[in-house]
Amino acid sequence: MNSKFIQLFQRNTSSANFIPEIDGLRFFAIMTVVVFHFHFLLAKELASEVSIHLPYEGFWQLGWWLVRLDLGVKVFFGISGFILSVPFLNQYWFGGKKIQLKNYFWRRITRLEPPFIIALSALFLVHLFINGESFKELFPNFLASIFYVHEIIFNEYSLINPVTWSLETEVQFYIIIPFLAFISLGNKNKVIGFLILLILFVVSLFFKSFVLTNHPYGLGTNILVFLSHFLIGTFFAILFLSRKDWVMKKIILFDLIGLLSFFGLFWFYKPQANAFNNFMFNVSLFWMFISVFKGQAINNIFRTPFLYLIGGMCYTIYLLHLAYFYLFVKVAKSILISENYLVNLLFQFSLASIGLMLISSFFYLVIEKPCMDKDWPKKLGKKLGLMNK
Repeated sequence: MNSKFIQLFQRNTSSANFIPEIDGLRFFAIMTVVVFHFHFLLAKELASEVSIHLPYEGFWQLGWWLVRLDLGVKVFFGISGFILSVPFLNQYWFGGKKIQLKNYFWRRITRLEPPFIIALSALFLVHLFINGESFKELFPNFLASIFYVHEIIFNEYSLINPVTWSLETEVQFYIIIPFLAFISLGNKNKVIGFLILLILFVVSLFFKSFVLTNHPYGLGTNILVFLSHFLIGTFFAILFLSRKDWVMKKIILFDLIGLLSFFGLFWFYKPQANAFNNFMFNVSLFWMFISVFKGQAINNIFRTPFLYLIGGMCYTIYLLHLAYFYLFVKVAKSILISENYLVNLLFQFSLASIGLMLISSFFYLVIEKPCMDKDWPKKLGKKLGLMNK
């Protein structure tokens, strides 16, 4: 792939440590979610036009895989756990520099908020002026979504962009990880610190089972429900930093382990309310992290520029894809090419993907990527100052 193209789309990181494997994992996570949502919307739209028969009793049936593709969200949680744990681990366990919490939170705000607010505001306007919805009724949902409390207040996904439920959970993790790191990693006894993390991991397994079984009001996106997935990222970060040479050494056996772990993600994903399934899903996620680095073939795949560049755009794609697909499937009936649903799914997803990548590429380059520069507020302030003179 052309080096200038790679440079154009590759993420800017706040440090010099770019890890292509992590962006490769982001590709896996975002593509599973994208396919899951497109299938859901297309099947709903074409239900009266074509026969949609997708059995899901066994893994040899396509429907079994399709209904599990939303597991990519939990993979995202694991990735976030890894990324955010590394600096705290470096501070407490590996002699790195102390994290200034003011800078930590400011960086989260300047990096993530502008794309989120711009995308959500644009979709809010679409709801008002294209869908003709009431400002008075929708504005409270907009405010709740902006401040990441929609599920807590309304006990349902955001009416403006339903996928932002997971961002509510992510934000809670951003807020609590400094405290979690202090009580666990900050403990002088590393064994006790690690045991604290394990206890939190087990508590999260059973709390998720409780919430998904009893559906208490406003707890659907609570961080404790999904904390076990984030902590898998933390556990891998501990291994990565303490045994980096081992993690990076390629062994063909881990290609097999990787295949088994990927299959384990799907096999143990449902029912999610089952604590044992949740535990085994997390075990599979942990070994998947390891295999992406240690497997020879798997590592080559996840380090492919095409994959990790798209993975690096995952935040933009995540923010935009559902609304775009919702509009795309409205014309799906006019471009049917077969009475077979799967043929139409493949054909229309191919078409929809082109549009999604074009829209996402524009938003990523114009809105998201500039926010990856940690100094962009200062630079913008200087420019505005020059303009005012």
